[in-house]
Amino acid sequence: MEVRIYKISGDAMPKVKALLESEDMFDVRAKCAKCGQALEGKIKASEYTQYLPVEKGGKELPPKKLCKCGGTFHFEKRELIKNEFARTGYTLRAAESLDLEEGNFIYIGADDEFFKKNEPLLLGAGAKRAAEEEAHTVKEKIEAEEEAAASGMGGIFG
Repeated sequence: MEVRIYKISGDAMPKVKALLESEDMFDVRAKCAKCGQALEGKIKASEYTQYLPVEKGGKELPPKKLCKCGGTFHFEKRELIKNEFARTGYTLRAAESLDLEEGNFIYIGADDEFFKKNEPLLLGAGAKRAAEEEAHTVKEKIEAEEEAAASGMGGIFG
């Protein structure tokens, strides 16, 4: 696992935060069986309107999406696009909380594959890789915070 530190300026923060906190999406292509309306592109996972029970095994089918006319969309394509940042985890800190002068920092520990796929998204949203010395300082401070929190929990639960 590799740890990377990114710096975010104040004006880039809303866009970066939206990326980090984005909902899982479905990339879809579908047509309403009743009125023929097309549905294509990316839609939020929460926009599905109904889950159908399966009689065998008690599992749920992928949810279905209802059209405005009341018909059901029939999907030719339905691919889940997961928010990798939420699944991998990250730590977001303001510079002041780390006794640094300005900006915000993201600490991400992940494998190379994650960074190959997701770093361009983060950089495109306005984050920049922190300079080596600054990254080292931020990494040490965040890891020290996490260690202190873990040892504190150990004291509570013994």
